[in-house]
Amino acid sequence: MKHNTKYIRPLILLLIILCLAVLAIGCTAQTAQEPEKPPEEVPEQQIEEKPEEPALEEPETYPTREAALPFTYERENKNEAADEKYAPKVITLENGVQVQKTPFNTMYADGKLVKSWNNIYMNADNRGCNACHTIEDALEGMETYHGIIYFGYPVEQTLHNCFGCHSFYTTKLRDSIHAIHDRNETFEAMNGSCQSCHYIDDEGNYLRWDYVKYDVLLGITDISSENIDADFKWDQTKIADDAGIFYKSIKSAPEDWLNDDSQITPDIYENWTIKVTGDIDNPFEMTLPEMVEKFGTETHLMKSHCTVNGPGQAMIFQTEVTGIPVSKIMEYAQVHEGVNMFYPVGDDGYCYNISTDVMLKENGLLVTKMNGEPMPADQGYPVAFWGFELSAGNFTKRIAELRFDKSDAGSWDFYGDFTDPTTGLGFDKPNVGILTATNGQIFKTNEPIHLEGYADAWNEPITQVDMSFDHGATWIEYKIDNTTTHQWVYWYLDINNELEPGSYLIKLRAHSTMPDGTTRVSPTYTDFMFNIQ
Repeated sequence: MKHNTKYIRPLILLLIILCLAVLAIGCTAQTAQEPEKPPEEVPEQQIEEKPEEPALEEPETYPTREAALPFTYERENKNEAADEKYAPKVITLENGVQVQKTPFNTMYADGKLVKSWNNIYMNADNRGCNACHTIEDALEGMETYHGIIYFGYPVEQTLHNCFGCHSFYTTKLRDSIHAIHDRNETFEAMNGSCQSCHYIDDEGNYLRWDYVKYDVLLGITDISSENIDADFKWDQTKIADDAGIFYKSIKSAPEDWLNDDSQITPDIYENWTIKVTGDIDNPFEMTLPEMVEKFGTETHLMKSHCTVNGPGQAMIFQTEVTGIPVSKIMEYAQVHEGVNMFYPVGDDGYCYNISTDVMLKENGLLVTKMNGEPMPADQGYPVAFWGFELSAGNFTKRIAELRFDKSDAGSWDFYGDFTDPTTGLGFDKPNVGILTATNGQIFKTNEPIHLEGYADAWNEPITQVDMSFDHGATWIEYKIDNTTTHQWVYWYLDINNELEPGSYLIKLRAHSTMPDGTTRVSPTYTDFMFNIQ
């Protein structure tokens, strides 16, 4: 192929010209650069003196990241501020007694002492049923009517008292109580959660916080049994003060009950009528004065102990009662052979039937007086049914009818045999508790610590009361001999140790003798925490 050089030669020429031009510009610029002139001299008097700049400090080296934190971190000051902010709540009761339910921490955790550990990290003051409300307030605030128990002794009512009934009836407490809290606006507003009521153990079990908290919280001082100096006494003759008597509403609304002694008038007693009916030859109706005159009265020292009384709770008292023997009424009514059920019916319809054999064995009475005075209004004025050993659940108030019948349906002879719905085991027999102090109560340093309480197992005699001051590691055993089941065991404890300021725990358990001669021990221990300040 022949190349056309007509256009190639001019193109090559143009490129050569451009290259020469670039070289020429570079050389010209370099040649045109003038040499630097030396700085002009300034007269000495015109020179301004500049201040000397401070020398830079050598940077510090820190052995740890923590040490390098700014001084504003104030580790100890932060702990002190937190201890003050999250200090356990102190409540002053109506009787002037001060209570602190959560102990101050006195133990090192993670190498440091944070006194308010239990509230900062465990949120202890905001957990458990009684952190948000009392049991009484919760029941009163329900949208449906619920029977309510009011303690006489200064003992805080807990969830323990709910399980007796809710293990016996078909209404499972766990089902309703969880559902109610799920939709409760107050609970949600307080950021309530499962852990508000439960403690999750290492196996993932949801335990009741109130039952285990004193085994989890820090700051409780343990004392072995050999180092406890205490005096223990007991008797079975103690009569409760009127202020120590518990009250339980049953069916009627409170406004329908005579629950104030000012409502008691003699004419109520004089005109009160009881009908005697059933499988008998001689049905009749008499006023109380007529029955007293015809059948006479007996006076006995009797205990009243509710069968659903939870471990360490205060649904118990003892008093002297005067009443008409039901056995005399049965003779007059000519009860038929084969009659096996006794129905004491209140004017509100309340009735727990009892087998006639049990009622007679327990010396059933129509009680009209307590401690020589008319029956108190909240105990059933003008008349109530009582009997030895029986549960107070059988003590029908304001008796309107006595009925005797034959029945195969079974009876409600309660001897404290209810169970814990979680374990299926008896939870309150034998029962033992402290009656004269409130859980978390504050005692002053160097002041004597005097406690009083009870032990009872309904139809089983109490043989021993044990106490532990070190979370159950060691126990002090107090033997109790030759007791009767007709009265409670009332005990007195004086702690002679000069205890240092802090929190202490007493665990209590009792022993009773079963009908077969074997020993029964409290399946659930009673916890009593107190503070020295």
